[in-house]
Amino acid sequence: MGSLTWLTSLVYFQEKRLILVVGLVALIALVLLDRLQGARTDQPRSGWFRAYLSLVPCFFFLVYVYLENVFGYFDWAAMFMHLDAGVLTPSVVLEYLMNTGSTILIIAAGLFGLGALKARGTLTRGLDVALMAFFLAANPMLTRPIAAAIHPNPLHDFLSKQFVDVTSLTKPAETASATAAPKNLIHIFIESAERTYMNEAEFGDVMGPLLEFDRRGVSATNMVQLAYTNNSISGMVAANCGTPLLISFFTTRQYLEENSQFLPGLTCLGDVLKARGYQQNFITGWPLNFTGQGTFYSTHGYSSLFGGSEVVAIAGRGNAFGADDAEVLDMSFGVLRRAQRDGKPFSLTIAVSGGHAMDGYLTDKCIGKTGLPPQTPNILHAVKCTNMLIADFVHKAEAAGLMRNTVLALQSDHLSAPSTVTDRLNNYERCNFFSLSGDGIPSKTYTGLAGTIDIFPTILDALGVPLSNGQAALGVSLLGDRPTLSRALGQDQFDDAIYAEDVLVRSFWQLKPTRTAVASEAESR
Repeated sequence: MGSLTWLTSLVYFQEKRLILVVGLVALIALVLLDRLQGARTDQPRSGWFRAYLSLVPCFFFLVYVYLENVFGYFDWAAMFMHLDAGVLTPSVVLEYLMNTGSTILIIAAGLFGLGALKARGTLTRGLDVALMAFFLAANPMLTRPIAAAIHPNPLHDFLSKQFVDVTSLTKPAETASATAAPKNLIHIFIESAERTYMNEAEFGDVMGPLLEFDRRGVSATNMVQLAYTNNSISGMVAANCGTPLLISFFTTRQYLEENSQFLPGLTCLGDVLKARGYQQNFITGWPLNFTGQGTFYSTHGYSSLFGGSEVVAIAGRGNAFGADDAEVLDMSFGVLRRAQRDGKPFSLTIAVSGGHAMDGYLTDKCIGKTGLPPQTPNILHAVKCTNMLIADFVHKAEAAGLMRNTVLALQSDHLSAPSTVTDRLNNYERCNFFSLSGDGIPSKTYTGLAGTIDIFPTILDALGVPLSNGQAALGVSLLGDRPTLSRALGQDQFDDAIYAEDVLVRSFWQLKPTRTAVASEAESR
């Protein structure tokens, strides 16, 4: 496993020249081996593209290395869920391919080199079988599910015993006890803007625009990334539902494709607020079908959804993936103004994307205005630009009187995926960013171990929704003094329990009776 880690570490994007050299050296070594050994005269020559034992395992091993370095992790269930729910737009896929050309070169060199040796008869059957065995044994894409099947984890039902169901908060009896003037909520997911970026000596003041909000209220300084909370949709699920995104492929596919439901058996923040009469809005620069985000929010109480195409239709501009952050926040301001004018309680969820790996998306408004040195990697310019736009959005809203009786939640959706500054981030203990401020929110720094699953009960607590022991789902409110599950177990044991869980996942992806009735009523219309 150490050698695999070493190999994987070679493929970071900032080492493109090294990768090019490694690829060429590997190709030259294969050619020299071929020349030294010579073609075997007793073995019939085969075509260049004829399938053989070691070719397919080698291909999948190199694909694993590629995916691990593009996304920072590999998981079969997450991959299939993304394919079903919606993947990146074609232009973004092309951008990924262009920026990882050196890695693709290694894959091509390895496959064609082995193919050439096989075609000339140099690669003997014994060596062929040995290579096949090596690539199969070294590939976590295969070894992880096999190991899980052979050695069932004793923690498979541990989380189900810790889970606190908050479905009762959506019942009329609970709704009636709500306060006369419920607080509003603005919840902003900031793509990859992890707290690690607050190290000014290393990254400059890229997080500087958000520091004032971080100091106003609750600030979590040790919010780690738990298993299955490491991409945008799973980060949203964690913060909205208090649980990692647990997936069962066949069940997940059924409800995404056939029922257009995302975690229908789980009670999330949107469900609780809908029961309390909130008008709920979601605005993002990505297409709504990206990783099923639109389906998730529509399943859980949101009636107003705006994706990249809707934002661009109003703003008249766009970029490779949809709408940029300036456009998203401009539209969000208009939605906020209308929501406050209507006088009903509301929640406004915004997802901005400027800090997305590999190199970030810098809004035109910020070009030359971030204050960072010109030689600074573009992704740092993009992260600071987005933070500047968010700060301007909040200040403008405050000046217009639109933040009254409103709670503001700012958070990174997950840690940054591999990018041009990954090696620098990895020099430090990496944590997510979370800050909660607004009317009635005390100034408090929570230094204990926490995860993004704890954001769900923290927001409910801040909005005055009654919780049992400050708990909701697997999360614990950071406004209280109760230790989080992450702190009680430690991250490693908690992650083990998440990987092993096979009880809750089935209930999360089954329609609740109330939603079944609603679905049946909708079909009969």
